[in-house]
Amino acid sequence: HAVLEEAAAAMGGLDRLRALDNFVMTGFGQRYQANGAISADPKSPPKWIAVADAERTFDLRGRRALNQERNSQMFPFALQSGMSWNRSATLQTGVAMLDHPLPALLEALDPAARLGPVSVEDGFSVVAFTTRDGVNLWIAIDPRTHFPYWTRWISPSDTLGDVTNTAYFTGYLPFQGVWLPSGIMTEIDWRHQVTLMFQVDSYRLDVDKLPDFPAPRPRAAPRKPEVVVDRVADGVWDLDVARGNPFAELGASGGALIEFADHLVLFEPYGSEAQTLARIDKANELVPGKKVSAMIVTHHHSDHAAGLRAAVSRGLTIIAQRANGPLFEEWVSRSAAVYPDELARHPRPLKFMPVDEHLVLEDSMRRLDIYHAVGDLHMSDAVIAYLPNEKIIMEGDFSDEHYMFNWWAGAFRANMDRYGIDPEIDIPVHGSVGPVAEKLARIDEQVAAAQAFCADTAQRGAYVLGCPVQHSTNGPIAR
Repeated sequence: HAVLEEAAAAMGGLDRLRALDNFVMTGFGQRYQANGAISADPKSPPKWIAVADAERTFDLRGRRALNQERNSQMFPFALQSGMSWNRSATLQTGVAMLDHPLPALLEALDPAARLGPVSVEDGFSVVAFTTRDGVNLWIAIDPRTHFPYWTRWISPSDTLGDVTNTAYFTGYLPFQGVWLPSGIMTEIDWRHQVTLMFQVDSYRLDVDKLPDFPAPRPRAAPRKPEVVVDRVADGVWDLDVARGNPFAELGASGGALIEFADHLVLFEPYGSEAQTLARIDKANELVPGKKVSAMIVTHHHSDHAAGLRAAVSRGLTIIAQRANGPLFEEWVSRSAAVYPDELARHPRPLKFMPVDEHLVLEDSMRRLDIYHAVGDLHMSDAVIAYLPNEKIIMEGDFSDEHYMFNWWAGAFRANMDRYGIDPEIDIPVHGSVGPVAEKLARIDEQVAAAQAFCADTAQRGAYVLGCPVQHSTNGPIAR
């Protein structure tokens, strides 16, 4: 308690801090796009989201915050909404507003909070505390300045298990008698990945009128995802989940189920742990006496591999491009003790079957070819699958009729040409099962739409990352 009181005194005095009704912070920065880098290598450049016109209103009396900002993805995306600058408004309560030292310190000094021991980390005094809502956090105090240097909390992740988040506070300056940081940077404990870089350009304390805060969303009771099964060919089905996927505006997502002589292989642990387990359970009901034994993962992005830990918890062999092996081992080996998931409840080691350029799964019933996908610079360490007898291709992120744009449209034909395959039917992760000819025609339309989008934004002096479109179905686009 004494350490925290020293911090409050350094920031302007405990009485002054407790007398504040609210404060508003504005600024700009970048957010980490958790959907993944181009490759699984730890040195692969991550994707970022630019943040501008950010205004965060902290209602200290109401123990809530309103974050308003304009953000735009700094990479090409299938929908224009991802690259727009529309202003969003997000209600933040609980731990979501404690990545700033002022509300975090007041929360730790709340009489209803429980303080834990003081430890020392890298020379900083670290106080553990539990909020009145029962959430455990830590706050580090600089022994020289007595300013808070970071706060830390744990959050759940489908791919990473328990994630330790640390928000760093730097560049303290006085504002109306209160010392506040001009820089905030958040990092997670996986690969020391920075997830937020924020530069403050103003503080206003005790503003007269607060903006309208959206009402809190009621917590819906968890429901098992509904799996829709479509038979595509003899022994081949499409198993999709219509609700709850991270890109619901694009429709249902899922993947194929392939029957072999004595087992089943499922394509893509997409969406979440719940979706993956629901698809595994549904698959295990389809063919008497046969169960899913392996899961093909097209690539490592957090939506497509969200159910990886769930698949491992069921003892499934994971089949993916070889470069993903070390990354998947990292994910599976991480703890989920604070927020237990299915792998924490049923721990198993990763069983990994790598794909270099070509892997064949074959028995007396069926042959399945798995190839290293080429030509799609959205993801380099990816695979596609092909049933040569049925002429069915399976892919993730190559096509979706709901896309507005397609930035690497040559990938579909590039793989057909490279591997000499002639698919007639496509079972995609996103979108609907359909004839390849129709998919290719729709891709051409999406290329034209992307070109028009780039031309329109360029005329207005805005150059969106990904523009001009560099690849069509036939190669580079003339500028």
